[in-house]
Order: sequence, then structure tokens, then C-alpha cells
Amino acid sequence: MKKKIKVLFIASLLILCIGVKAFSQSSLSDIRSSVNAFSSVMAESLPFNSTLGLNWSDAYIGKLFPSVPPHFGAGISLGFTSLDLPVFNKLLEAFGGSALGNMPFSMERMILPAYTAEVRLGGFFLPFDLGFKVGYLPEVKFPGVDDLKIRYTLIGFDVRYALMEGNVILPKLSLALGFNYLEGGIGTSIGESINITHEGNTINISAPTFGLKWEAYTFDLRAQISKSFLIVTPYAGLGATYGWSSAGYEIEANITGGSGVEEISGNRMSSMVENSGQFAFRAFGGLSINILVLRLDFSGMYNFSDSNFGASFGIRFQL
Repeated sequence: MKKKIKVLFIASLLILCIGVKAFSQSSLSDIRSSVNAFSSVMAESLPFNSTLGLNWSDAYIGKLFPSVPPHFGAGISLGFTSLDLPVFNKLLEAFGGSALGNMPFSMERMILPAYTAEVRLGGFFLPFDLGFKVGYLPEVKFPGVDDLKIRYTLIGFDVRYALMEGNVILPKLSLALGFNYLEGGIGTSIGESINITHEGNTINISAPTFGLKWEAYTFDLRAQISKSFLIVTPYAGLGATYGWSSAGYEIEANITGGSGVEEISGNRMSSMVENSGQFAFRAFGGLSINILVLRLDFSGMYNFSDSNFGASFGIRFQL
């Protein structure tokens, strides 16, 4: 299973950094502009991606105590959200890379995958439940594709309170408040030499290793409704996130001519741009197929803030 998850992530990100140039020349002002644009796009996309996981079909799973049987569940989910590709490409091209290499077609979006292991516990006495999720992928090197390396961490939890516990006629309705932490990056070798012009001087970067980095902290508020019909439970909801994020790049290389440039320290050139107080709003929905204590969950998501979308599949044991 662990190898399959790694393959999923690698396959999803192979479109990045495939094409490289032997030589590139850019201006520092263009690079700074591209980093700001990249960080701005990520500020809208990262909160959306951080909400993957814990999207269970039942708006409320029931109490852990007092209850016979006690209600709890555990499983895994795999998913993705889309984000705008051109801003990635612009930043990569400034350093001699290309997000699509020599592919004979154009793309406006790329996907940012996620996976989580999940646990949800019913509440005590009151009609609430608690959810916890974690997804982690240590830096994985993928030889043969320009030394592609990726990493990923997603940690989150939520508490849902049932406004309606549901019965044979009425649906379940809940409000949830959660918190998510998301961190990730992708890196590759991008060519033999880059020249960057700045205030009449030239900064030379040779044999660079280039990486994109991002990080986000988000609070999430959502409302969800669900109703079970025999072995199927459809559901729908609305969510709002408020978060803080940062995104940028890092280069490790032999650097000459960079004295006095704030982005350069020794053999490293980097920049992270922060964005705070970002709201994002989404709709989500789907259904689960219920086979005894097994749930197969299919979800779709739409981000109103930037018109991106997402989907996930989950499998879990649930009482």
C-alpha cells in the first residue's frame, strides 16, 4: 500500500519540471514578480487542498458512549485538487524549466494530490463526533525524470455537532469546525547554467537544483447534510476556510555575482512569500456505498474562490 501511494503522487506530478534548458537568462525583477504570482495562486489553492480527507458521507456517525454499539470508524482516502498551471510554468521558465517539457499540447490546470489515514470517534453524551487525519510522504526521489523529488505532509482534525441526528424520515445535519496543516514541495535539476541580471550585474548559477515549496495553516467551517437509503448515503455541504500560507522556491547551486542580493546566501538562493487572512469557499458532495461495516466513499469538490475542483475516494470501517 505504501508503495502504491508513492506511485500515485509521483505519477500525478510528473508533468512538472520535465523540460529543462541547458542555458537560461532572466532578470531578478521578473523572478520576483513570478514568485509573488505563484504565492498568490497557492494562497487560494492550498486551503482547498488541505480540506481533503475526513469527508465522510454521514454528517454525524453517532455517539461513542452511551451507545450500543459504540460508533467510530477508521480508513484511508486518496484525492486531488486542481490549480492553475500557467503561474507554475512562468516561475519555472524563469529558471530554465518548463512544466510540460516538450509535450505537444497545452494544459491550463495541474493536480495537487493528497492522501490521509483517518479516524473518527463518536462523542460522549452529546451528539458530536471527532475526526483526525494524517498524510505523510517523506522526500521521495524519482530517478530518470530530471531527479524529480517530492514531499508532502497533511495533518488535521475536526469536531462536528449534529443539529439533526436523523431518523427514518429526517436527514442528518451537522456543523463542523476544523484545523489543517499542509506542507509540501517538489524539486528537480533544471539545467547547467542560469544567468540572472540585476542592476547591471550578472548573477551566474551553475548546476542548480530547483525546488518549489509551500505551507498552509487553515481553519475550516462547514455544514453537511446526509440521508441513508438502503446501501447508499448521498450527502452535500458547503465549506469556508480561513488560512495563512506561504509559497516560493529554493535553489542550491554554485552561485557567483550575487553579493548584496537578499535572496542569496552562500550557495543557496530562495524566496518565500507569505499570504495571510485568505478566505476560500467551496461546495462538496458525493455518496457512499455501505456494505455491512464497510464504506466506499466518493466525493467531489468545487472551489468558488478560483473555480478549481477536486475529488476523492475513501474506504473505511465504520460502526
